[in-house]
Amino acid sequence: MKDEISLAVELANSLKKKDKLHAYVLTGAGTSRASNIPTFRGEDGLWEKYNFEEVATLNAWLKNPVKIWTFYVEGIQLILDSEPNPAHIAIAELEAKNFCQYVITQNADGLHQKAGSKNVLEIHGNLTRVRCTKCNKKQVFTEPPKDIPPKCGCGSMYRPDVVLFNEQLPSDLITKSFTIAKKVDLAIIVGTSAEVVPAATLPFISKESGVKVLVFNKEKTDHIRIADVFIQGKCEETLPAFVERLSKN
Repeated sequence: MKDEISLAVELANSLKKKDKLHAYVLTGAGTSRASNIPTFRGEDGLWEKYNFEEVATLNAWLKNPVKIWTFYVEGIQLILDSEPNPAHIAIAELEAKNFCQYVITQNADGLHQKAGSKNVLEIHGNLTRVRCTKCNKKQVFTEPPKDIPPKCGCGSMYRPDVVLFNEQLPSDLITKSFTIAKKVDLAIIVGTSAEVVPAATLPFISKESGVKVLVFNKEKTDHIRIADVFIQGKCEETLPAFVERLSKN
C-alpha cells in the first residue's frame, strides 16, 4: 500500500506539463511553528496568552498605541531572530523548479522570502514593515524600534503594516488570490487551521473549479473534506520529503 506522500507525488506528476506544474501554495501559522514562531490558535497559541481584543484590533490601536507597540516590539524581535525551517525551504524549491508559481501566505513573518521564495502574496501584511498613519509611507525594520511608538518623518505615528482584526484585507491581494485559486491545476495547503477567512475559503474555491488539492498539516482541519490527498504530520518533515520525491521524477 502506498503512503500518502507517494500518492501526493503521483498526483502532482500526473498534472505536470513539460516539467512544469501549475500550482500555488497556501500557508498558515503551522508552517512557521518549527521556526519558533508561535501559532495563534491551539494549545500553545498566542491567543491563549493574550486577549486579541487588547492587542490586535483597530479599536485597541486607536485607544492605546503604546500598549500595542509594546506587544509588537516583542513580536518583531522574535521574527528578526527566526530563520526559515525546512518547510519554507521546500516551498522555495518548488518555486525554483517551476512546480508552483505563487505562495499565498497568512503569515506576517517574511520567512518565505528569507528562504528564497520570490512571488509571495502576504495577505495579512508583514510584521517587520510599518506604515505611517498619515502619509502612508512604509519602512522595513532591521531591528525593533527604540522609540515607542515610532514616528514617521512627517511627525505622525507608524503602525505595523499588518491587517488588524476589524480591518479589511487588501482587496487587490484578495482578488488576485481568488483568481489564482481558480486557474491552477494543483493547490498545496500547508499548516493552516482552516479557520481564518477569506484565506480558508481558497482551497474550497479551487476544488469547485476542478483543481486538485493536497493538504499538509499536523492536525485534521476542515480542508481534509476536499483534499485529494491529506498528508498528516509536521510540515517541516512531510513537505521536504514530498518535494524531494517530486524532484526525482
